[in-house]
Amino acid sequence: MSGRGRRAALPPAGHRKAPVLDADGLVIRPVSGAGVPLGVWDFRDSPGPVDFRRALVAALAEQGQGWDSAATYGSNVGTLRLFFKDAAAAEPPITTTSQITAEWWKQWTGDLHIRRVLAAVVRRARGVPETTRSFMETPRRRPPARRGTRRKQAHTREELKAIRDAAAATVRAGRLRVAANTAVLERWRAGAIAPGDGEWAVGEVLDMLARSGDLPRYHSGNDRSVVAYVERVFGFEGNAASLTRLFPTVREVGAAAVLLIAYEAWNLSVLKVMDVPSWWPNADREDPAVHQVATDKARRGRRRHASNTLVDVGEGSSGRALHHVLELTGQARTTLGLIGRPTSKLLVGHRGLGGAENLRDYATSNVLSGAIRRWQRKAREAGVVLPDRVNAQALRHSAQAHHGRARNNTQDTHERDYQLLDEEVRNTSRGAVELGLAQAVRSARETVAMRMVDQVDGDAELVAKEAEVDIEVARRIVADRLRTPVASCADFLHSDHGVAGTPCSVSFLLCFACRNAVATGRDLPRIAYLHQALESLRSAVTPAVWAADWAAHHARIGDFLATYTTTDSRPRLVAAAAERDRELIHRMLERRLDP
Repeated sequence: MSGRGRRAALPPAGHRKAPVLDADGLVIRPVSGAGVPLGVWDFRDSPGPVDFRRALVAALAEQGQGWDSAATYGSNVGTLRLFFKDAAAAEPPITTTSQITAEWWKQWTGDLHIRRVLAAVVRRARGVPETTRSFMETPRRRPPARRGTRRKQAHTREELKAIRDAAAATVRAGRLRVAANTAVLERWRAGAIAPGDGEWAVGEVLDMLARSGDLPRYHSGNDRSVVAYVERVFGFEGNAASLTRLFPTVREVGAAAVLLIAYEAWNLSVLKVMDVPSWWPNADREDPAVHQVATDKARRGRRRHASNTLVDVGEGSSGRALHHVLELTGQARTTLGLIGRPTSKLLVGHRGLGGAENLRDYATSNVLSGAIRRWQRKAREAGVVLPDRVNAQALRHSAQAHHGRARNNTQDTHERDYQLLDEEVRNTSRGAVELGLAQAVRSARETVAMRMVDQVDGDAELVAKEAEVDIEVARRIVADRLRTPVASCADFLHSDHGVAGTPCSVSFLLCFACRNAVATGRDLPRIAYLHQALESLRSAVTPAVWAADWAAHHARIGDFLATYTTTDSRPRLVAAAAERDRELIHRMLERRLDP
């Protein structure tokens, strides 16, 4: 039922979904959930027995049912082709799925993550031994030396600006070229250029190019050269230059991608499939200054669809950059519509010396990353000074680090994967972290509220006097009936950190800041061991996490020990902590004792 209660239209009777696999079982023709073709993947020329290939190709088709990206298919197809090649070259050759043993698979995958990804496909194939399937399903941990998070180095603000300016210059040159030729074309179509005029022939050939996506060519045998008339009209500038009079070149599309990533920190996968804006918040203007761009980030699952607002406030703004990219690629989209291949993709252009078949978008495979590489290489050759690592990933990280807020991800992801991993951010925030730690230490020392009764020895009256508690409570403390992981609690229902009359539900670490907590000499081994455990934890977390979650507790416990113990006595106290008490401390730090 639709939202208004009307029944949705049903497909015609007898409708069947088109098969993904061809009849021979070696060609996959996948379609996304939105009905978009995701390419044609042919394994007929791969080595190995037909039945062996069919089993694994069928497994790939089954695994790919939920994929919506041609790039995902391309990556897995490439790995499966390599698998067939290496299986045929093995000694003895792997010719059936039953021969894929755990030992051979382990040797083939090695430490290469891209090969291990194929396990999800291979284990679906019929005939794979159960031991191999179980091995593939068991999570693998990287060796200890390789675990950990790699630090990232962002471009400086000056470097990022230099990259952005160089990309903008390339886009500007392409946009002006396309605009100049489009102006000649429009004047020719409007009859404003008289026959015999020097620009009339140029307008005529541009019209052919705009309507067909190609230049007039000879079609005899293998000769597909551009006709001599076109070469004369365009001054023998060469086919590559002539084909891009109305369309952006590969490197100009690469520059456009660099420019937009530098402004908006978009992922390359988002840019590849990005459509032109279809709605403008201020569309009442003849030239809208606010662009609403839809983004599709597949790996975010249900949150994959979002939008960004780019405001055009003049040169140097993200909205103006997008406006220039739209102008650069506009005629290419128009021509694609005229030749029966309409597209709404933002990044389109001419990708070679061939005909209209090379006028297309950059949504599949790695062509857009290749365009970025070509742009930066040509820019360096032209004398433009660019920093190292001009690629989509480095640019996105740099933009995220310098923009200071989340871009196309959550705030947690922004802080965890960009801010905390960036060397410059860590260095510049060191002073703030140290100041926060110092303030936490001062605050902790001012708020240690736990009371200490050194000698108990069954004397409830002494405990009641020194701890200033009721005699009945003192008796229960002496009997060890009010014990917590760190001390004893004199009043569980009236915590300093909760609502009066309700059971305390805060972390036991806050006992040190509660007036109801009473420690005795028998609690000191646990407290000393807790302090040592926190010291070990300090080296395992980032300075920011330590300052936010642990510094105040560590300082408070350290001040308590400094007040009631000596430095020499603490190793003996730690050694005296019973195994069950140590386990209790670890469970507390892992939050397994929290209510």
